[in-house]
Amino acid sequence: MVFFSIPTMSAGIAVMEQSVKELGQAFSGAPTNITDGSMVFFNPGAMSQVRGRLASMAGYVVAPSATFHNSASQLSPALGGAPLRGNEGGDAANLVFVPNIYYVQELTKRVAFGFGINTPVGMRNSYDSGWKGRYQALDSEIAVLNFNPSLSLKVTEKLSLGAGFNVQYLRTRLTNAVDFGSICLQALGPAPCAGQGLLPQAADGHASLKGDSVGFGYNFGAFYALNQDTHLGVSYRFRVAHDVHSNANFSVPDSAAVLTQGDRFVDTHARTSVTLPDNVLFGFSHRLNPRWAISADALWTHWSLVRELRTDFLSAQRDDVVDMKWQDTWRYAFGINYLSEGNKWMLRTGFAYDQTPVPNAQHRSPRIPDSSRYWLTAGVTYAVLKNVNIHAAYAHLFMDDATINRRGATADLLAGQYSEQVNIGGLQMDWRF
Repeated sequence: MVFFSIPTMSAGIAVMEQSVKELGQAFSGAPTNITDGSMVFFNPGAMSQVRGRLASMAGYVVAPSATFHNSASQLSPALGGAPLRGNEGGDAANLVFVPNIYYVQELTKRVAFGFGINTPVGMRNSYDSGWKGRYQALDSEIAVLNFNPSLSLKVTEKLSLGAGFNVQYLRTRLTNAVDFGSICLQALGPAPCAGQGLLPQAADGHASLKGDSVGFGYNFGAFYALNQDTHLGVSYRFRVAHDVHSNANFSVPDSAAVLTQGDRFVDTHARTSVTLPDNVLFGFSHRLNPRWAISADALWTHWSLVRELRTDFLSAQRDDVVDMKWQDTWRYAFGINYLSEGNKWMLRTGFAYDQTPVPNAQHRSPRIPDSSRYWLTAGVTYAVLKNVNIHAAYAHLFMDDATINRRGATADLLAGQYSEQVNIGGLQMDWRF
């Protein structure tokens, strides 16, 4: 059967990689950032602090690793509970490139316009075709392209407010193997199935789901300068509902043709409703002296919206339901900056703790073998010209080992543990003109 899920690089669904400058300090200064264009995404209220025009262009290479270690994966006890055949899937994570572009322009002394093109969600992973968990996941690919025009108003000399409109295009491709031997035994019993060679793990087929959607949302932000050295920020990003229209394709062995009667396991259209959750970001930054500054933030994400993911097939195929029961999460970050004496370069470092929304091993999907993670980051900014800065940053994400004990569509059990880590490198240019 087909499982629709949303795998990503950061905990849950958040892709934090929206500023290389902020990556260097684990995004701890994102809500109060007034020096690069990522304020369009993180806090549009800060855009009114920009004088003239500012363009930021960035790219990130994300190198994740996720390897499965089997413990007791097996067929349904009703079918004998034999061990699942196959290997452990190899390193399922794939190298990912994440770009983003931001532009901010001062319209008046109090009003600014901004526009961003970014990828708030995106990831690929793929397992070996013969791995033990093939009936739950083989290939998973999702990408969201977000267009984000924004406006900011300086209400007073200290307080600025901003709002943005988001148009998202979502595209996804998901595949898995189908154990027609187990399906036959569960539907027809052993007598008619054994004669056709339809035994568990002996008659595999294939299912794929490709779809896309357009969704709309909003983001709001407020920026407050307590004084010249201390800034506060808060922003809210509205949930985005996607109605994904897909093509479902099935590859069925000749021996299992009897199972397609009644318009089941035939190519068809499908629909899945997905809600990308809202979140709230709080932060502050403080300059201790002309050389040193600190920053911190906290991000709350409304993951409890994701209770289940249901795919409705337009054929007689029964709905495919993935029970998620995700939980709300917090992400906490802290950063330190050091500015050189001639203001030519800046060094920064940061740490963050990022909770996973996955509640337990029973609800952890091999498409999203997610676990809580710990960010350790470092970055540098160099002023190439008076109006051009180059940022470079690196992050390593340490992740808790993630156990999985999940049953698939035919009650097969995938049981084991994932070992995971992520490395991220990025380059960015800011140009003021």
